[in-house]
Amino acid sequence: MTTTDLSMNTQIYEEATQWLVQHRDGGLNGAGKLAFDRWLRTSPEHVRAYLEMSSVWQDVSEMETDEHSAARIIERAAADPTNVVSLDGANSRSGEIAAIARLAVRAEGRLPRRRFVAAAAVAVLCVVGALAVWLNTSGSRTYATEIGEQRSVVLSDGSTVELNSRSRVRVRFDDAQRRVQLLEGQALFRVARDGARPFVVLSRDTRVQAVGTEFDVYRRQASTVVTVIEGRVVVRPGERAAAHSTPQSGSGDAGSIYLSAGEQMMVAAKAITQPRRVDVAVATAWMQRHLVFDSAPLSEVAEEFNRYNARQLVIDAPELSGFRVSGVFSSAEPTLLIKFLRNQPEIVVIEAERAIHIDTR
Repeated sequence: MTTTDLSMNTQIYEEATQWLVQHRDGGLNGAGKLAFDRWLRTSPEHVRAYLEMSSVWQDVSEMETDEHSAARIIERAAADPTNVVSLDGANSRSGEIAAIARLAVRAEGRLPRRRFVAAAAVAVLCVVGALAVWLNTSGSRTYATEIGEQRSVVLSDGSTVELNSRSRVRVRFDDAQRRVQLLEGQALFRVARDGARPFVVLSRDTRVQAVGTEFDVYRRQASTVVTVIEGRVVVRPGERAAAHSTPQSGSGDAGSIYLSAGEQMMVAAKAITQPRRVDVAVATAWMQRHLVFDSAPLSEVAEEFNRYNARQLVIDAPELSGFRVSGVFSSAEPTLLIKFLRNQPEIVVIEAERAIHIDTR
């Protein structure tokens, strides 16, 4: 196991280990197998982590004798002060992983290959376990994706969160409520039923509550878009947005707005759109890595494009912000959108190392 292996997202290793334990214990039912399949398909890193942990598990199980057991390896490692690594909550994840990597490098020269692999695996699992304890003690978990990455997260109640590119959520469950903050980007929620604990998603000061349903929340730069796939949700805009809205036919008590399957609404600081019928397949096309635009302004297209690409699309001519774009593009192949823009007679595209500039001819 190399330093590069250890630098992979620790949460993914933890999730891979949890799935492996469930498989070994025979604890996966039909729904669990479907969730595992979704988890594997979400990212190549998930497949890689599961295969690595499965291989390591096999190595450890084959060596599980009195002399070479995990317990004996840990006991011998603890006896050597140079191998002791602090795992206090004050340490950052990167510090902990770096410390374990240094331990593994020191051990590689002293242990036979198979014993080194097992020792490194035990070390990684110890770090993952320590982080899980610390995070559970803190009462919340944060999940995130980088540019171009998508991933599926199974929560402790059986609900799942599908994270789009460049997205981040903070999850906090207690006995009274299941609470998720969408800090950035977009997420689709499949909510497990629990009548005693409402499932609430917060985006800025907009609150979305659902029980046993499926819905998508997209936190744009200046607004939040809520789309219901199945079931029903209650949307409560923040005070500023509510103060600038007009009564709506779908409104509930005290400013709450009910959305049913196939409906979507947008909440901004000083505006709330009427709930409208939408094509949910289009609203969730991002899960198939498709970008679907129906007469969308170029400013909105650029915002969406920039969530999937390191080179950002920059509109240099303000008058082009309202240029309308329609079409289906691949989020994994940015050149298709760039080619489309190049073919527009009123637009010139200038590609630089760090940005793609859009200007008038």
